[in-house]
Amino acid sequence: MSGSAQTNLRFPLGSRIQVKPAAGPRLAGKTGIVTGVGYYPKSLRVVLDGSKAPITLHVDYVAAIDG
Repeated sequence: MSGSAQTNLRFPLGSRIQVKPAAGPRLAGKTGIVTGVGYYPKSLRVVLDGSKAPITLHVDYVAAIDG
């Protein structure tokens, strides 16, 4: 579970993120909030702005938003 701990440090719960273009045209540029870690060590659970349910994204597809 050390991977999950590392993910939490990089993207703490409640932090704002933006989806990178590498995630594909449907998700690229969207913003949201980290709600937790996923099943796999390098995955995050994220609720995108305007969505009701969380989705799972790989940490390589998200960037932290300063704020």
